[in-house]
Amino acid sequence: MKSLRIGLALVCLAAALAPAQAQTVHARAATKAAPRPAQVAAAPARPVAVRALGGIEEYRLPNGLQVLLFPDSTQTTTTVNITYRVGSRHESPGEYGMAHLLEHMLFKGTPRQTDIPGAMAQRGVRFNGSTTVDRTNYFASFNANADTLAFLLDLEADRMVNSRVAKADLDTEMTVVRNEFERGENQPFAVLAQRVNAAAFAWHPYGHATIGPKSDIENVPIEKLQAFYKRYYRPDNATLLIAGAFDKAAALDLIAKDFGPVARPAEPMPQPYTVEPAQDGERTVVVRRVGGQPILLAAYHVPAVTHPDTPALMVYGLLMSLQPSGQLYKQLVEPKLAVAAGIGGLGGADPGTASAFAALPPGADVAKVETLLLDLAEGRGAKPFDESELVRVRDIAVNSYRQQMKNPEALIQQISGLIAAGDWRLLFQLMEDIPKVTLADVERVRAAYFRPANRTLGRYLPADAVERVAIPAAPPLDQRLAGLKGPPQVEEGEQLEPVPAVLESRMSRTTLPSGISLHTLRRQTRGNSVVMQMQLRWGERDATFARNGTGMVGQLMSEGSAGYDKQQLQDALIKLRAGLNIVSYDQGATIFLSAERDTLLPALRVVADTLRRPQLPQDAFEREIKAAIAGIEASRQEPSVLRQEATRGHYNRARGVSLGHPDYVMGVDERIANLKATTLDDVRRFHADYWSANDAQLSVVGALPDGLGAEVEKLFGDWKKPSAPAYVRYIPHHVDIPPARFDAIARDKANAILRLHEALPLNSEDADYPALELAVHIFGGGGLESRLSERVRQKEGLTYGIGASLSAGFWGDDGNFAIQASYAPDRRERVIAVVKEELARMSAEGVTAAELARAKKDILEGRKQGRADPGALAGGLSTLAERGETWAAAQARDDKLAAVTVEQANAAWRRHIDPGRFVISTAGDFKTP
Repeated sequence: MKSLRIGLALVCLAAALAPAQAQTVHARAATKAAPRPAQVAAAPARPVAVRALGGIEEYRLPNGLQVLLFPDSTQTTTTVNITYRVGSRHESPGEYGMAHLLEHMLFKGTPRQTDIPGAMAQRGVRFNGSTTVDRTNYFASFNANADTLAFLLDLEADRMVNSRVAKADLDTEMTVVRNEFERGENQPFAVLAQRVNAAAFAWHPYGHATIGPKSDIENVPIEKLQAFYKRYYRPDNATLLIAGAFDKAAALDLIAKDFGPVARPAEPMPQPYTVEPAQDGERTVVVRRVGGQPILLAAYHVPAVTHPDTPALMVYGLLMSLQPSGQLYKQLVEPKLAVAAGIGGLGGADPGTASAFAALPPGADVAKVETLLLDLAEGRGAKPFDESELVRVRDIAVNSYRQQMKNPEALIQQISGLIAAGDWRLLFQLMEDIPKVTLADVERVRAAYFRPANRTLGRYLPADAVERVAIPAAPPLDQRLAGLKGPPQVEEGEQLEPVPAVLESRMSRTTLPSGISLHTLRRQTRGNSVVMQMQLRWGERDATFARNGTGMVGQLMSEGSAGYDKQQLQDALIKLRAGLNIVSYDQGATIFLSAERDTLLPALRVVADTLRRPQLPQDAFEREIKAAIAGIEASRQEPSVLRQEATRGHYNRARGVSLGHPDYVMGVDERIANLKATTLDDVRRFHADYWSANDAQLSVVGALPDGLGAEVEKLFGDWKKPSAPAYVRYIPHHVDIPPARFDAIARDKANAILRLHEALPLNSEDADYPALELAVHIFGGGGLESRLSERVRQKEGLTYGIGASLSAGFWGDDGNFAIQASYAPDRRERVIAVVKEELARMSAEGVTAAELARAKKDILEGRKQGRADPGALAGGLSTLAERGETWAAAQARDDKLAAVTVEQANAAWRRHIDPGRFVISTAGDFKTP
């Protein structure tokens, strides 16, 4: 699958602000400890307004707490985020990784809140936390509810000063974090990036991975963790952000009540003061690991994100990396010397690094690509950029900003990183600065920072002379922000309750004269955004499966059409503020289009030309084939691939299928052989034979333009192929898979995986399905509060991630139940034993009324949140249309789930889940006796 969607320019900023991020979901508290010594002021104080910009209002409490509010009455959800200005750069030797470990511990509870994950689940709250080099944040999103907002504000104020940071909790959570560390050690690019980063910084703590080394994770004393908590978790080191639907006056009252009494500690906030000296020559790092593909990564020191050079550095990275105009893409990827290449990264609160990278296919000439990568990044022999390229990047930046302002809840995640870098207003400053960047600015920053003496690549070379690149200090922030102007306003939307009855009232269903089905849901969205999902279907399963290259048709459509070459197609979408993604498969294709009310119809014309008259060029086809083969080759030693290689023969025999059958599970060599056997003629013939609007359905959600139906009919109504085989739905049927055990060896992998699978004769419309869905959710699908997570992760500390899932389609009866986990290889048998114990306990004891009520709320609240998202809503319209249903059917499914009793859930579990019928498979670096 290949997307034509242009990545937001601000994604570069987000990645740069989190160069060593470790994102986690946290554990349930288990023991109590005394509250932190009193930090209570005499009386609560109301937040004082400081400033407003871009729809965001800033307030301060006398105790130093910064408050940012981004109210949007058109939203149906609310997000609460609290950011602490503490990350891994605040740690000392022997305690590396402590900021991230403490982030885990803050979900263990307080004397008043003993079960934070459970309390979140009861309220249908989606929550998480993350740690970077500069900051730690905790965020929660929920369907707008005043009581839930009050609960979350009370919780955050409570755990700011009263969190239980106890030895008993650390003993189990340490092993969870260690498993998270081990998972990262399985990822070649992440390992290489960490090693390069460590070599690039001789003294500054940015050289240390946020998650820390295994030794510090295992041995950090609880006393150090407690002291770290008391030192940095305080109101004058925090920013509280609330976005979405909420009552502003009521929220300010709650903030005053909950946070006002928390006093600012008397001792001043400690600040890191280490400054990285100028690098004095090339540095080299070599990493050798089993599996993966060759990767080159060159890091260059750059100023803090607050420095005026940051916008030019962002533009330079985009100019070099964009497809297909970027010089790295044109000179490395297009000629097939590399499968991917680019430049990205910025400084943080302190000077950081920007990096040039290239991922190579196996057997590539590494030395040749290394020379070319460095020559391009450092400007030796690279052709000058032209003004049209700069205009394109400016347009991408403007579109990125516009998209950010449409989604206040996502915007505060961007702001969270900038808070730690200095000031939340930097987001708007950067958006004002980027359109002012000139070609001269780009060449200046390349010459200033992308120099050999400032580079860490992987090899040490003596130099005739020492060259030092001094990184300039950022000017005073007040000076930088003095001329900042407010951003342009984004069109307001309407609040629409995302429940089936309301959604049905906004529906329109039409069959156009050509037979195309058009289903629309009209709502006024923020920024007049609109999303479309188009479904094309054709043929019969066996016949289409026998054709090679069916999935590549959609991939190659990004290369252009008769009316647009690749660059023109990209530029047209940028100008129209549109995103396009085309996914093709044996029996059809799905087209995803996002735009705005005034650009949807022009964007649809671009889509029509792309679908009907694609170029499907030879060079792009060869490049995609080479990249796909390289990816498969690189995955040979990955645990997931080795596990499937070990089990696939068992599944193929049980199903009675061989190579060539659609249900046959192919091996690595067979997948490669299939790609090598595919030709561009295969791809072009499949498009010519099958692609059409013979069977087409469109679902559109948002600010609908006038004349949509007429334009669809004009563009696609005559796209008919009478000779194309009509669509025949494949109905999958259950095949019994005998129980078995398989263990695969994955050498040099710190993390191992486990899967237990059972095939079920079940579909989503069976009477038992809602009850079984709830039972599985309670057992292992509900996050931290599930039975599996509670036992295997929280109590035993054996895994960072474990869960169970149930899948069953609308048609047929080919259902599946699976359990998956990661763990340290030497704990394999213990993990399997504990999972089996929990399976037995589930069958023997069943679920409780409290568990069932919590699971119902979690699932139903999740469905409601999904219906609030326009993209997901368009997919929902397509699903209903395919089934011939209205939103009443969705409401009926919700009602059936809500009506499930404890007895029904237990009976469904016992009827369908047989612990003796699992196929158990593992993969890891298991030590043999």
